[in-house]
Amino acid sequence: MKKEKMIFVPAAFLMTAMLAFPAMASEKIEEVTIDINAVLTASDNLEVEAEVSDDGCYVDEVSVTNEPSGDWDDDTKPKVKITIGADSDYTFSTGLSKSDVYLGNDENRVTSVTRSSSKLYVYVTLQEISEIDTEYDDEDYELDAYDLTWDDSYGGVAYWEGTDYAKKYQVRLYRDGDMVGSTYTTTNNYYNFCGSFTKEGSYTFRVKAVRGSDESSWRESEPKDVDRNGASAIYANRTAASNYYGNGSSGSGDRTGTSASNTADGAWLRDSVGWWWCNPDKTYPVANWKLINHVWYYFNQLGYMAENQWVLNNNQWYFCGSGGAMVKNQWVQTNGAWYYCGESGAMLTSQMIGGQYYVDRNGVWVQ
Repeated sequence: MKKEKMIFVPAAFLMTAMLAFPAMASEKIEEVTIDINAVLTASDNLEVEAEVSDDGCYVDEVSVTNEPSGDWDDDTKPKVKITIGADSDYTFSTGLSKSDVYLGNDENRVTSVTRSSSKLYVYVTLQEISEIDTEYDDEDYELDAYDLTWDDSYGGVAYWEGTDYAKKYQVRLYRDGDMVGSTYTTTNNYYNFCGSFTKEGSYTFRVKAVRGSDESSWRESEPKDVDRNGASAIYANRTAASNYYGNGSSGSGDRTGTSASNTADGAWLRDSVGWWWCNPDKTYPVANWKLINHVWYYFNQLGYMAENQWVLNNNQWYFCGSGGAMVKNQWVQTNGAWYYCGESGAMLTSQMIGGQYYVDRNGVWVQ
């Protein structure tokens, strides 16, 4: 039987041969171009996508680092972290800095860059939320304001309803067709114009809903015609209205945006019928007044808060205005007539008010 010869190669020779053929060097990535697409959805979620147009790398992850707990403010600039990976035959150059990262949108800005050999972390500040495109989840999306009315308690507070998609509103006041003052912006569904009723005339207000770069058409209210005395009465309510609503968007009397509001002595609760007050022991006021945060409210036989209506209590008439608060020391207009509620909140009768205006036995101002 013929034996095969076995050949042994010294290890030193193998090592020498391997060293003669060095590994292929990775190609360096010297710069990166990123295209970013940001969209604000109807539910106020910011969706950000990114892609690179350079060979040898890919977008691994995109995250928003300053996402709010609630809705985005229009003037907020979102901050984004983009993680870019390198393909197996590529590495990021050690000299790659933020000046080597290019963005497709001049409004976006690279704030910093960090890296390893296989990962590049790019931090970008986007343009303001108000400038970002919107894409709505609901096919029936509608941006609008409707049901424009004047309040009955102060006389010069404008009210309206808006669709869920509106983030803010622009509002204007007109007298005899001419605009009074400026265009005002508010996040509430009301605006206090009492201080602008300086002369007689036919007053209307216009509102449009705004979300980002989208706007509804202007909607106009029915006219509120006031003579000189009527304008004076509304103007006289300006301080009381300002204390309750603030001047326009800073009002404190709005409770329509939440279903519950807590204080140390209980909580406001709301259901499909209206607002009611829950005491700490889980009881609630019925057919009675309740002093809450230094303001009197009346609750009817079912326990719901009275709002924009007269209340007869102990043979005295009281008016609960918008937001339910008892009206004091101010004029109230209902059904085309003016009444005055005094220091206690009770409607005054058969006397002069401020030495100028007389109210009859029914409380109606005699003009």
